[in-house]
Amino acid sequence: MEYRREVALVYSLEEALQKLNSMREHGFSEFEIHVFAKDIKPLHSLKMYTDLHVHQAGCLTDQLWCFFSRDNLYEVCLRNFDFSKEERAHYGHGIERGAYFLLAEHEFPVEKQLTKAHAAWKTTNIVN
Repeated sequence: MEYRREVALVYSLEEALQKLNSMREHGFSEFEIHVFAKDIKPLHSLKMYTDLHVHQAGCLTDQLWCFFSRDNLYEVCLRNFDFSKEERAHYGHGIERGAYFLLAEHEFPVEKQLTKAHAAWKTTNIVN
C-alpha cells in the first residue's frame, strides 16, 4: 500500500459533499477522511451516520493548546497532521473564515510504518 493524501478547502456544504464523494471514488474509506469546520452543525448527520472523523475547530482542547503554544486557534486543530507551518496557516485561515477543510490519507503509510516499527523485545524465542 502506498501513502496517499488528498486535501481540500471548500466554502460550501455542497462542495464539501462533492469532495467527500470524490475522495471515496479515489479509494479512501470513510474512516480515513477527516473534516474540520468552525461550525459542525451542518455536518451533524455525517457525524452520526458515517465513519467520517468530523472535528470542530476551535473546541476547548484547541483553545487550551492555543493558550499554551501561542499559535492561531484554527491552526492548532491541524497540529497532529504532517503539514508545514505555511500550510497550517493557510488552512487554518480558511477554517477561520468558515471553510470546510477535508483531509483524506491512509492511516498506516508504508514509509512511516517502517521507520516507527521498533520492537522492544525479540519475538523469535516465544513458545506457545
